[in-house]
Amino acid sequence: MEVIGKSKAHVILDSCLRESAEYFSDHLRILKCNPYCKNIEYLAERDIYQWTFMADDPRKNPIVALFFVKQDLEHLHPESELLAQYASAGNLEVDKARGGKLIRWSAAENTPDIEITSENTFIGTAGAEICLLHHTDHKTSVHYDTSITLDFKVPFPLNMMPEMVLKYMTEAIMSQIMQQATESMLCKVQSDICCVDADIAAEGESK
Repeated sequence: MEVIGKSKAHVILDSCLRESAEYFSDHLRILKCNPYCKNIEYLAERDIYQWTFMADDPRKNPIVALFFVKQDLEHLHPESELLAQYASAGNLEVDKARGGKLIRWSAAENTPDIEITSENTFIGTAGAEICLLHHTDHKTSVHYDTSITLDFKVPFPLNMMPEMVLKYMTEAIMSQIMQQATESMLCKVQSDICCVDADIAAEGESK
């Protein structure tokens, strides 16, 4: 059963675009804000990160999820459709002439071979777009959009439950995880950089 947890967040930082981009480019610092992320390892030979997440299933059994993620940073030019999309979504007075920055997390293609010996351990995929836009008053808008996908093997007796009910339960748990992770990240940002506004929305999907 495939479950997708999604989270969206928007903050306005009292820092310039360059400083904000440096902050959010620090992969280890951002991921350490996630209470479910127990370990982050940079695999230099592959130029990717390995995340180890831990949470509980509906029966309170521990679940370990592994993710292999590639991080890229790109400049968004003033004519960028993505820049215009994020600027219009926030209805903000951004300085489009300065462009923006996009930090992208994507599922790594070149991953190591890992032997899974526990039925409670899964390899999932994770992705995110962190879009940073420069304000006319030298503040920075940060749009944080992330998702995590896991394909669970439903154990007995949970597999006796109606599929829609089980998906609803699992989706609720994933949504809670994403909500808590997003709030934890923003709390850490607020302690490091003064935030003048914050709006958090989290949602989960399953299919």
